[in-house]
Amino acid sequence: MGIRVWLAMLLLLGVTAARSEDPVLILSGGEGGSIMVVQRLCSDDNLYIHHDGSVENGGAWAYLGVVPPYDGAFGEAYALGPGTVECVSLWICQGGDDWYQGQSTDVYIWEGGVEGAPGAVLGMVGGVFFEEIPVWPDGGRYDVEIPVSVPGPFTAGSWGNWPGAGPGYAWLMDQDGPAGHPWTRVAEGTGFPPGWQDPEVVFYPIQSMGIGVHFTAGSTPVDPATWGEIKRLFAPRR
Repeated sequence: MGIRVWLAMLLLLGVTAARSEDPVLILSGGEGGSIMVVQRLCSDDNLYIHHDGSVENGGAWAYLGVVPPYDGAFGEAYALGPGTVECVSLWICQGGDDWYQGQSTDVYIWEGGVEGAPGAVLGMVGGVFFEEIPVWPDGGRYDVEIPVSVPGPFTAGSWGNWPGAGPGYAWLMDQDGPAGHPWTRVAEGTGFPPGWQDPEVVFYPIQSMGIGVHFTAGSTPVDPATWGEIKRLFAPRR
């Protein structure tokens, strides 16, 4: 049975893909869930989102679909002009109450993503830990501070640190809101085109990811840091 047929059958049932070591996990039928603000660190005065406040689906990569530094990541691109990203908000959930075992998360800002695929890493905060992640169909918002100057369009997103293992959580997705610029990073060997792809290539048609940014316009952009510089700047934290 092909992976697309398997996932289609599971979608009809509205459940999570559960085949052993399946790299793609899908959550559907979330219209009746509640979205909670679990970890608010940043003011909503400058919060930008593409989703409409509701999320109908969720998705995650696992096993061979998760490879460092960020294969298996999800992102949402924005065109807000030059300025500073102060914070990233992530809407996530667990597919079951045994998913999250304390796996860490790396939060990224990549250049571009509006007129083409995301490019170089502009900033990263590694080793972020979440608590009390709601179980599907409920979801939660988690804020992560990540001050990064951007010269133009950028993609904000995150990567879950569970390579070769089952998922810690899923990213929530908006299926019927305004059109955004969603992305996922596909690893080699998953059966899907590798590299940055629209999530609908793997999961299902969506409008945007549950990923927002807290952004202040008008700051002076800086040159993108190298990957080594980024690793030195951001130490893991709890």
